[in-house]
Amino acid sequence: MPRPATRTAVLLCAALFLASACTGEPAVPPSRAPVNIGFLAPLSGPGVSVGTDTRRGAELAVQIVNGQYPSMALPLGRGSGLPRLDNAKIRLIAADTSGSVSRGATEVAHLVRTQHVVAMAGGYESAVTEAASARSEDLRIPFVNGGSSASSLTERGLDWFFRTGPSDLSYGRVVFSLLKERQSKGTSVKRIAVLHTDDQYGNDGSAMIERLVSHIDGNVVADIKVGAQSSDLSSHAHAVTASNADVVLTFLYTSQALALRDAFDRLAYQPPALIAFGGGHADPAFIRRDPSAAEGVCSRFAWSADLAERNPTARAVADLYRETYDAPMNDDAARAFTAVMTLAQAINEAGSPTPADIRSALVNIDVPGRDTIMPWDGVKFDDNHQNIGARGIVEQVHNGRYRLVYPFDVARARLRWPMADGG
Repeated sequence: MPRPATRTAVLLCAALFLASACTGEPAVPPSRAPVNIGFLAPLSGPGVSVGTDTRRGAELAVQIVNGQYPSMALPLGRGSGLPRLDNAKIRLIAADTSGSVSRGATEVAHLVRTQHVVAMAGGYESAVTEAASARSEDLRIPFVNGGSSASSLTERGLDWFFRTGPSDLSYGRVVFSLLKERQSKGTSVKRIAVLHTDDQYGNDGSAMIERLVSHIDGNVVADIKVGAQSSDLSSHAHAVTASNADVVLTFLYTSQALALRDAFDRLAYQPPALIAFGGGHADPAFIRRDPSAAEGVCSRFAWSADLAERNPTARAVADLYRETYDAPMNDDAARAFTAVMTLAQAINEAGSPTPADIRSALVNIDVPGRDTIMPWDGVKFDDNHQNIGARGIVEQVHNGRYRLVYPFDVARARLRWPMADGG
């Protein structure tokens, strides 16, 4: 005679079988407890605009994985949850760093110890990401970053840190390739002025420029540091004008990018070319404040709305983002989306919510470019855990929006040089 528990199990199985037979559809297995992942972003303070964009990109990725939009042609996009973990859903727990190095590290520890996250994603300012990922390393928790570009982040020998987006060295090669092509057409580009934050992002960027400037037989005629709390860049702008630079390269955050523009306006000065390495010049707030004053500014990016139009999946995700948040998708949101999608795929490949298993899956992950929304070769990490498939492009503000201008073979708008007259 069967025991009561056994009899109950038999009856339950029979009921599931009959329900399946009646509907003509297989019974969906029950999902296990959600998999918690942490997400860091500056959700207050001067970087709040970018932080909001990155959180939205991360949230949209989780919604797609969890089955809210089952028509999306992305890995994990057509199901509901993580199939190798019994359709477990992902729970994204966002934490505000407020752009603070110490707070970033503290939030990682808090998320791991009290929210039981098994992996981390996000991070914007490179200095914050450096500290946060070091804490994650101590706790042996995988950290997937998409938005911090300082090259040194993946040169520290960390075992648990991964970057899906390009490094500043990768971006730099694209920018100097553009300068080399301009030089071949007779444009003077040898005199380079660099304005940069006095932190890891800016100082790493400045060192990278010194490394690459020989590609154009050029010289850094001014290397100008900007304090993290600087709100008046008048003296910095004077130093740029005195340098007689052919090209100004910047590594600045939003408040500093706006302050530099104001300082240039007061001097009635516009450089022949200003190319930003992301940061504040890539923040939509930079254009929104005064679109006409932003005309002609260039910036490097990892994602392009122009290129997304050529990729049906990228276009669908961008359309969904706009419908969901009543705002266009941008580079920061796209990089966060890609970092979280990569992490979700690794968790699924691991078939386990154990951090060590997730790390092993990240080491071995190989996502072809067609399975992302990025104009990349894909996602595959080298021995330093830098994505070797990531690529950069250059866009320029035309009529109040960034347009793709380089590489020239995929450009959707003509590069204006000098920026003052569009010549």
